[in-house]
Amino acid sequence: MNQHVQQFLADTGAQTPVVCGPMYPGSNPELVAAVSENGGLGVVQPVALTSLYGHDFREGLRLIKQLTDKPFGVNFTIFGGANKKYHEQMKEWMQISIEEEVKFFLTSLGKPDSVVKLAKDHGIKVYHDVPNKKIALAMRDAGVDGLNCINWRGGGQTGVQAAEQFMEELHDIGVPLVCAGGVGNADDFKQVLDMGYAGVQLGTRFLATHECIITDSYKQAIVDSSEDDIVWTNKIAGNNSSVIKTDDIMRGGLRTGPVINYMLRNPSLKKYARMWLMSKGIRNYSKTAFNDDVKFWQAGKGLGNIKSVESVADVMKEFTL
Repeated sequence: MNQHVQQFLADTGAQTPVVCGPMYPGSNPELVAAVSENGGLGVVQPVALTSLYGHDFREGLRLIKQLTDKPFGVNFTIFGGANKKYHEQMKEWMQISIEEEVKFFLTSLGKPDSVVKLAKDHGIKVYHDVPNKKIALAMRDAGVDGLNCINWRGGGQTGVQAAEQFMEELHDIGVPLVCAGGVGNADDFKQVLDMGYAGVQLGTRFLATHECIITDSYKQAIVDSSEDDIVWTNKIAGNNSSVIKTDDIMRGGLRTGPVINYMLRNPSLKKYARMWLMSKGIRNYSKTAFNDDVKFWQAGKGLGNIKSVESVADVMKEFTL
């Protein structure tokens, strides 16, 4: 076991360097708990927990704690002042997480400085999603404990560079690096750890489990699809998101129109465009949890190595050191 893996396990309290990434849909409390219970680290996606699966945030965390006594984390997307209501809600969720003794935060977007300060005051580790070296260095300097490297093979909001490039550029950055994207089975897992990563973040593999509350058609599509069935669209969040090619996805095209494109290119307007797209995307993708007729299916290229829908316990048996 390399020192980076050891640091990751110390930071997270996990037994195996596997994170169940926050997903919408997909991050129901039963899934989060099952991953942690079986040695990984489940991570709560707060909007999925509350708006999609209908739990009060505190009670949702307490439900996970009833299902497992193992550590789990919470994801916070940082929009800053772009949405004051959400910003206040995030602060409330963060305070509740502290009170419920969560010890791991995964932050996304924005500047995590204030989150890092609050977390350090309460003994909480913070890892941050990064798409490239420039942002990785800035996040390291902001004091995060680790980096979640989003590569181009990931599902949902994907990166633009390969896992190998991240490792080449960041191998000496001084904090653990988690490979997020493209890991579907034990061989992928071993290859990533051999590169020098401290752990992996899985999303698509955990969607295709019995504990995940999404439609059976979504799970079967993951099993039946190949890498060639994955396409990119910027209509979900303003940056590229990886989805399974379906008629629902292709209707109207994969790219945003000229008005949104202009906003996305304008630094002062980009965050508002992304928030609008994400709110629209939430309406579409919420239906994929419960309606088999809706085929908005986010997934990454690791699905080519996913051959069946299994229990979380069986999945985690593959990913042991």
